[in-house]
Order: sequence, then C-alpha cells, then structure tokens
Amino acid sequence: MGSEASNMLTVIGLDEAGFGPLLGPLCTGAASLSLEFDPGEGPPDLWSQLAPVVGTSPRTCDIPVTDSKKLKSSSKLPLRNLLAGLVPFVEIATNTEITNDEDLLRAIGVDDLGPFESESVNLERLDGLDQGQRSLRRAKLNRIASENGIQIELVRAKATHPRCLNELFDALGNKSSANTTLLFGLLREVLSLDMHRESPRVVVDRQGGLMRYQPLLLSKFHGGTISTVAETPEISRYRIEREQKILHIGFETQADARHLPVALASMAAKTVRELLMNRLNTFFAQKQPGLKPTAGYVQDGRRWVAEIGDLPERLQIPRRDLIRDR
Repeated sequence: MGSEASNMLTVIGLDEAGFGPLLGPLCTGAASLSLEFDPGEGPPDLWSQLAPVVGTSPRTCDIPVTDSKKLKSSSKLPLRNLLAGLVPFVEIATNTEITNDEDLLRAIGVDDLGPFESESVNLERLDGLDQGQRSLRRAKLNRIASENGIQIELVRAKATHPRCLNELFDALGNKSSANTTLLFGLLREVLSLDMHRESPRVVVDRQGGLMRYQPLLLSKFHGGTISTVAETPEISRYRIEREQKILHIGFETQADARHLPVALASMAAKTVRELLMNRLNTFFAQKQPGLKPTAGYVQDGRRWVAEIGDLPERLQIPRRDLIRDR
C-alpha cells in the first residue's frame, strides 16, 4: 500500500431511527467517508472541510447535516431539510440522479418498501427543489469534497417492518437486543463491501447508560481479539483484530454532533422511516377517507389504531404486520 493510501482514514457512522414507536419500521443507517488524515492534527472535522457548502443549519448552508431530529421542519414540507442534506450525498455515493421517493429508497439500499402499496412521490413535492437546483447542490458538494480529498463512499439504510421486528423480539426477548442486532447486521454488510481503507474507524451513537461494550463486541465479532482503548461516561473505544484485519469502534454520546458520518447515518435512517410512514398513511387514507395521518409514536399510534377499527381485518392485513408487540 502506497503512502497516499496509508494517509487515508475511513470513518463509518451508524445510527437508528424509530426505536420507540408503536407503528412503522425500525430503521438503521450507515454512512462511510474516507479522507486524507494526519493523526497529529486530532480527530477530523468533516464539517469544516466541507464548509460552506455543508453545515449544521439549513439557514446558513445548502446542504445541512446534523442530528436528524433537528432537521425535521414544521412547515408544509416537513422533510425539506432532511432531503436537502441527504440526497446530494446519496447521489454522489451511488452515482445516480434521484427524482422520487422510491428512487431514494432503492438507492439507499431499502429493498422492502413494506406491505402497503403506494405510488411514488416526486421529490419536488417533498423538498420544494427542482431537478436543476438539486443538480447544482450535488455539483457543489462533489467539487468541495474533491478539493479536500474526501471520498463519499456509501450512504445506506435498512428498514425492518413490524412483522420482522415482532419475530426478532420473540427470538431475542427484548427491544434493545433487537436494535443492536440490526445495527451490527448493517455494519457487517457495510464492511463486507471491501471498499474501505485499512483499519476503518466506526462510530456509533450511544444510547442509554451502557459504558462497557466488550461483551457485546465479543458476541458480534466471534474469534476476534478485542482490546479496550477507553471507557468513560462520554465515550467507549475498542480495537478489534480479526482475520488479520483491524477495526476501531467507538460508542459516543451525542456522536451525531461530533462526527458527520454519524449525523448522515441518522438522517438516512430518519428519512427512510418518514418516507415509509408516508406510504402507510397514504395507503390507509385511500381505504378510509378522512383518516388523520400518524407518525406512529405510541400515544398517537393508539389513536390511529382505534380510528381504523377492523379495517386491517377487512383488508386481510395481520395485526402483527402493522403493530409492534413491544
């Protein structure tokens, strides 16, 4: 491996969306970027390297990338900011032009769009941008990334729908185990693509108070040698050596505020969930006109389930295909 390759670092971010709701999929997201890296300069700040095209606020940049919860808008176009940030990265990573919601879902790796059929929605109806505006933003991102030696390698997401989730809950016994199983399943898929530099760094957004992850990693990387680098209330880092390959993995609080790939993974997972919930709402509104849409969270989800009554049975949709057991 040449000196140029040895100075490249791959950062893979992982996050999820939809852990708590009653309805809709649990979505996992991953993003992988490689960049020129000097360890003496400390952790890379991809936001500063991609500024001013990329930033954390839609008010100050064309392509906002931050915690997905901060980007959902209360306007008539609630997905505008999420899509403005996500779509250019996906188009560059996949070398495709995205024109509707199904294009985006397919490009990002979602093969199963769920049991509820719905027509594709033109992206302009969701983000308010025409194809020319979208192409210009993609070109700006491509140019500044190239100028700074940054390679946008992958943006990926998976959606696990209620039926499969319920089966996973039955098999594993709890939601937390199901969540980590899905996250690490996506990580294995990303790592198997063999598109990354040596010794990639994986960053996972840490949820809850768990600080020691070595037992979890031992269960996910069978036969690997796992060394603890640090375990603090803010960050837990490990070095994994397996099959003559090295992987660095860290679990960090507020990782989506510290690492752009984690924020991008968060946005991918959130956007996929929102698009699939849109499809669910459209499907049922066609069957029951006047039905108010739901985001799927527990309180409003119960309202929605009560309002549809026996509609699932009349449509021959099993309840476990629609509603989570946990």
